[in-house]
Amino acid sequence: MNHRRRLNIAFLIMLFVTVIGCKSKQEAPATKTAPPQNAGEVKSISGQNTAGAPVTSPQDKIDAEAAAAHVLSQMEAGDFAKIYNEASPGFKQIGSETLFVAKFQQTLQKTGPFKNPKEISFVTLPDKTHVLVYRLENDRFKTERRLTFDRSKSGKMELFGLNQHDDPKSR
Repeated sequence: MNHRRRLNIAFLIMLFVTVIGCKSKQEAPATKTAPPQNAGEVKSISGQNTAGAPVTSPQDKIDAEAAAAHVLSQMEAGDFAKIYNEASPGFKQIGSETLFVAKFQQTLQKTGPFKNPKEISFVTLPDKTHVLVYRLENDRFKTERRLTFDRSKSGKMELFGLNQHDDPKSR
């Protein structure tokens, strides 16, 4: 009997929502128009596409990918101090150069060197930072490195964030 009462209540709630609807999500009939098309991409006034993702200029994408390639080559060479020194001031707030270098040297010793990074994702966030995700592998680990870049006031694309996730390979 208790089960039947719950089913009846659930049915009444669904009926109520269906009949009444959610007024906050409804638009006035006059405002429903097709968004303008511009070179195959729909844009809004805020500089974002209609899906809400910020629009990335081709130059920002080129600069962010070049900066990422530079950082990845420095990581491959083990030049962590240079990565830290060339990074944005916001990046350096994570801690001292000594701690950063020690942590990534320890990670390099644990995982070994990685080769052939493959870009698997490029996203521009609403704050205009660019996030690139790379997949790398070696004999022991699969890893993903997420590099975040922001354009400095001088116009240079600088490392703003760095994250690495390592998964041991099954033998």
